[in-house]
Amino acid sequence: MKYNKKICVVIPCYKVKKKIYSVIRKINFKIVDRVFIIDDLCPEKTGIYVSELNLKNVEVIFLKKNLGVGGATKTGFKKAVKNNFEIIFKIDGDGQHNPEDISKFIKKLIQTNINFCKGTRFKKTSDIKKIPALRLFGNILLTNITRINCRNFALTDVLNGYLGIKRNLLKKLNFSKISDDFFFEEDLLFRTSFLENNICEIPIKTIYFDKSNLSPLKTIVPFLYKHLKNFFERFIYDISK
Repeated sequence: MKYNKKICVVIPCYKVKKKIYSVIRKINFKIVDRVFIIDDLCPEKTGIYVSELNLKNVEVIFLKKNLGVGGATKTGFKKAVKNNFEIIFKIDGDGQHNPEDISKFIKKLIQTNINFCKGTRFKKTSDIKKIPALRLFGNILLTNITRINCRNFALTDVLNGYLGIKRNLLKKLNFSKISDDFFFEEDLLFRTSFLENNICEIPIKTIYFDKSNLSPLKTIVPFLYKHLKNFFERFIYDISK
């Protein structure tokens, strides 16, 4: 089914050369108009690999320095906004996210006034049991802190990187204030919460691998510090209104 909307997918890439083609291949180009592959100075040269595949409606953007997943995603978002794409998706390039779930997001974003949809793994008990214990603990902790900072207690899976967002919301954001690293997901929620808090969560399934670029133990402490900074920013914002 072809929707009367310009739709694109942004995929930040770093060390995902072995997985990226299978991810692109699962994208339904009957509903998606363009895919932006953001090569975040990938040592495996993922961008060159994708370029040599000569895939239709797939554009590779090469970054001159490693910006981090947030910086790479923001590069793709800016490109999408500049090219007037109306609905922009961000998925991971390592195969953890199923591109076939995009259709679930599109229906919600087109048929309602919701401007921001996030994937969640926490709608079914059976899916929760599949999440590694340490990741689950870190996610629950950081999700609850993000709920407080965003004033949105309906959020269940803030670390999930699968999202769909409308251009009219993206273009209101000050990208320079949004984190360039793995804190990007929570920071994006925090920044959009100043504009609106009507965020929808879409149940998705996630595939877990033995290795992850995101270590829960190395992540929790710096993330807590950044959440604390956001908390005080929110506090100052609230008392200044």
